Amino acid sequence: MKYRELLNIVNKDLQLPAILAINSSINAEESLSRVFEVLQGFLDADGAFVNIFDTQKHRIVFVAHCRRDSVSSTLGFLVPPKSLRPLKITDKVLNCPDISQDRFTQQVLSECLPEVKSYLMLSMDKEERHLGVVCFYSRRYDQFNEAQRILLKSLHDSFSLMTSNALNSVLLANNLDLIQENDGLKDSVRGSRMALVNRFSARTPSLKEITEKIEKVSSTEVPILVLGETGSGKEVVVNLIQELSNRGTGPFVKLNCGAIPETLIDDEFFGHEKGAFTDAKIQKKGVFERASGGTLFLDEIGELSLAAQVRLLRVLQQKIVTRIGGMHSIPVDFRLVAATHRDLKQMAEEGRFRNDLLYRLNLFPLRIPPLRERQEDLFPLTDFFLNRLRSKYGISQPLSLSQKSVEQMQKYKWPGNVRELENTLERSVLTSSDYQNIQIVFEGETGWSGPVVQAASPEQIKLESFEMMQKHYFEAVLKATKGKISGADGAAALTDMHPNTLRSKLEKLGVTFKAVKPEL
Repeated sequence: MKYRELLNIVNKDLQLPAILAINSSINAEESLSRVFEVLQGFLDADGAFVNIFDTQKHRIVFVAHCRRDSVSSTLGFLVPPKSLRPLKITDKVLNCPDISQDRFTQQVLSECLPEVKSYLMLSMDKEERHLGVVCFYSRRYDQFNEAQRILLKSLHDSFSLMTSNALNSVLLANNLDLIQENDGLKDSVRGSRMALVNRFSARTPSLKEITEKIEKVSSTEVPILVLGETGSGKEVVVNLIQELSNRGTGPFVKLNCGAIPETLIDDEFFGHEKGAFTDAKIQKKGVFERASGGTLFLDEIGELSLAAQVRLLRVLQQKIVTRIGGMHSIPVDFRLVAATHRDLKQMAEEGRFRNDLLYRLNLFPLRIPPLRERQEDLFPLTDFFLNRLRSKYGISQPLSLSQKSVEQMQKYKWPGNVRELENTLERSVLTSSDYQNIQIVFEGETGWSGPVVQAASPEQIKLESFEMMQKHYFEAVLKATKGKISGADGAAALTDMHPNTLRSKLEKLGVTFKAVKPEL
């Protein structure tokens, strides 16, 4: 009898039992173990494994493993070596007599199965998609022959079904991991949102109703209009809205409409192309374009001219912009938040603000009461600002107001609102010689400055203005640091400022190094 005919007889005798063994269980470990037992007399292998390639996590996963000695071990998963490529398997099965010829497989098995010397590897493919491999291995070199390779090839379709089921199980497990990870991220986001809200509520307990509205509206896309007197904390509310919104990780672009001359508003809104006018040296994106994918905050929107209001309304309606000097329309997608201290309804009645723009902005208004109507917030805000000042000026001991100061603050009307409170506290700290008994110094009052840092001169300096107080403070800091700006023991570190920011501040205040020269 010819060799090929004998080979076919052997294959037919083993093929059906092998197929039945493979299909006997949906569990890849059990299927492999049973088919290994059926084929063991013919293959004389030391073990077998099945692995698949997990494209989602880019790793090789061993889904089944069995050994001749019946002591199987879980092989787990590993990331394939980046510098190597597996041998190309033609005709479905590769007979490798020496694993050193296949450096990729050798490295893959180097830790989990270092004893492998030769193998028969069946490449599992379905509809031109690589699923993984089924491998019978030996501790001896040149263990397998052509008859064994042909038999393994005849089992390709059955092994493919088993491998496909195993791959689906891995992908399902990945999806469950992603669901759990997503749930964890949602819990983390909810926790972060709650922490932000709690911090805001702790400082402004009287704004409970507004805080609840912010929580509800922040995750939507509706425009928000924040109303309130100058210095009442509108920008703090806007920042909280941004942090709680679904666009919190996107760009957050701010524009003070009152600070832009009418002649420049188009350039700020739309940007320009290079060469659009004499000074257009480079291309510039406008605020609408820069805010795309995030939030645009237009502060003091009541200061916009009627012409600028028309252009803003058109962008809100069409969601496209064209740069000055440009030829192409650019789609934009931003969430608008606006703020103003003006009465926009009255301005609309007087013809100074467009009704159609007001309708768009006034969909969800938030009115921030002035500080004089928020007595409950006065001292939580005071504690917050004092702690921040303590950190800003490197003061080691806690800061406390005198009882007289507390009574004065309760009676005061705070026309400048929260901003005035912050400035008043900073002025009072800078002029205080006793941090446990700080005397409040309102605007226009005179005070005196003791040493904010221990090395500063104890001489008390009479001050004419808040700016002069700052000047004397920074002179004292320079004396304490012997004129050093940068470094761990420099003035920038002591004042918690960037060195360049500090230099700019000193220049603005007119603080020169002549003031510290005698001490250098």
